Amino acid sequence: MSRTSKQPELTSGAALAEALADQIETPRLKFLRRADAVPLVQLVQGREADLDRVPAPRGDSSDDHLLAAAGMVAATRMWRVTRVVYDFDPSLSESLVDMELDSEFPGEVLRRLPHPNPLFLFRKPIMSQDQFGRPTAMRGFVLMLRPSLAQVASTVDVDKHEGVPYTVIAVVDVLDGHGAVVERQTMELSAPTTAENTTARKVMDEAPVIHVIGGEMGPQDSALREYMARLTLIVVSHLLYVCCDKPDMEKVSAPPQRARRRGVRLGRVAKVHRVGWRLGPAIRQFHEQVDRLRRTAIRRGWKVIPHVRRGHPHTFLFGPGKTLKKVKWVPPLLVNAAAFGIDGEGIIVSVH
Repeated sequence: MSRTSKQPELTSGAALAEALADQIETPRLKFLRRADAVPLVQLVQGREADLDRVPAPRGDSSDDHLLAAAGMVAATRMWRVTRVVYDFDPSLSESLVDMELDSEFPGEVLRRLPHPNPLFLFRKPIMSQDQFGRPTAMRGFVLMLRPSLAQVASTVDVDKHEGVPYTVIAVVDVLDGHGAVVERQTMELSAPTTAENTTARKVMDEAPVIHVIGGEMGPQDSALREYMARLTLIVVSHLLYVCCDKPDMEKVSAPPQRARRRGVRLGRVAKVHRVGWRLGPAIRQFHEQVDRLRRTAIRRGWKVIPHVRRGHPHTFLFGPGKTLKKVKWVPPLLVNAAAFGIDGEGIIVSVH
């Protein structure tokens, strides 16, 4: 592929990340300005703030709303320092979200983020359904630590803040029947960093219900918890993949962008890492081949028993006395392909 044909993709990857960060930061900043509470951002960041300009606590839910908004602004500002973007191939994302819920992995592997405070970008938003039955689309999320409600910290401090889960600031669009955005939600989720073995199901079961800034979530009932659990699975599956041993990740160059706001240095650009851009096409081809085999089997009246095992993490022990652990992500696999005979040969996902 030529340099010129790649350029629009690279440009849009950086631009989409900037737009996503703006959608988190701008409404929260306006909310804080209306409440005359912008200094809370510096306070949450652990920086000196003019406490005379910080509104006195009211002792009700408005305090939590202000701190949550300040945390979201602080998270995006923290991201703007490093500007790391994980730009996911849509086919890999679909395979990750289809991960087997009971596949066990050591929670400690999630501490092995390759880069600080990354922004996970979904070019093709990941679809779900909220507690009201409305279609939703997650566009991406930013990662940080929140040791307390009034503090944010970098993900590089995960060992310093032992046991504190990652805080995920996710952007989710609520859609109408025609696919148009009717509501934009920004919410906080959690992802564990504990050393114990866990599974996606356990993380989902323990997923806290977090207040959403922007959009009405309704009563915190079982339907809401189920919705939050689905969003948590999206987060954990993508986070686990980039923390696995040797993920399909490639840093690419992006052209400089012009500064659009005060405080953004001219020429500072996002550091885009394509994730799954080699593996994703192989997964697409794999599923196309399997679908062709199945259609052939139906036409010929075969009794087909093979099935596809979903992509899953697998833990390997290594080192002295097999005391160290690493996790590899195993792509989808056609089980018992021999039942298709010669037509089933070579139906694999090639890993580059």
